[in-house]
Amino acid sequence: MLTAADEDTAIAVDVVPGQQHEASHLDQILDATATRVPDMEEVVGDKAFDGDEQRQSCRDHGAKPVIPFKANRKKPGRLNKKAYRARNKVERLFGKLKEFRRVATRYEKLKETFLGIIHLALGFIRLKRL
Repeated sequence: MLTAADEDTAIAVDVVPGQQHEASHLDQILDATATRVPDMEEVVGDKAFDGDEQRQSCRDHGAKPVIPFKANRKKPGRLNKKAYRARNKVERLFGKLKEFRRVATRYEKLKETFLGIIHLALGFIRLKRL
């Protein structure tokens, strides 16, 4: 999971085991983001985060959830498409991050080691921008 301000700046990062869904870790990443960005206005996510619990968690942190509704949702709401386009920034950061072979193939077995490699790669991405 990754929270980004733009395509070169990550705010919070966490590694989720492959067998677990990312949505179960949303509270942790929102807590980490809220400490660095106290005036968080919107949380932009993909359809995987379309759940009442996830949307409420975003609201509890003082942010509006900008998450598209799944097709099988009984009462879909409206999506702010202009705000949803900001998700592209996070996707571009993922693309840059996966240019690093050790991140893309995950050679490291331990979470702490892999997270360290991710932070190192994010540092290189940030420095390249400057």
